[in-house]
Amino acid sequence: MPDRIARGAWPHPPLLFSELVHHVAGVLQREGLFPALLRPRPENTVPDGGIIEKQSDLRYVYRRQRPLAINPHVLAEQGEHVFSTAEDAAHHYLIWDLNLPGDLDGWQVVR
Repeated sequence: MPDRIARGAWPHPPLLFSELVHHVAGVLQREGLFPALLRPRPENTVPDGGIIEKQSDLRYVYRRQRPLAINPHVLAEQGEHVFSTAEDAAHHYLIWDLNLPGDLDGWQVVR
């Protein structure tokens, strides 16, 4: 940490929520899926979180599922939202999956 402070890399400036939306939308448009990699999890457990799939230039589908708190092998909830732009889908994902604006792994995200 002292090296980061000496180089002026800490504290780092906050990230703008709008820039994150733009970045995620760009990745989604190029790759067709966001996030592309899911975290490893114990076998046969339900993953917690959402993913966005680009089905066409005007159709982006956000799917979310959540395991049951007392039994991670059982699905507690799932849902789907359809968006007509990558930006709208990214905006939704950043708010509902990552609880932004706020803290993103030590980076402050602001509006």
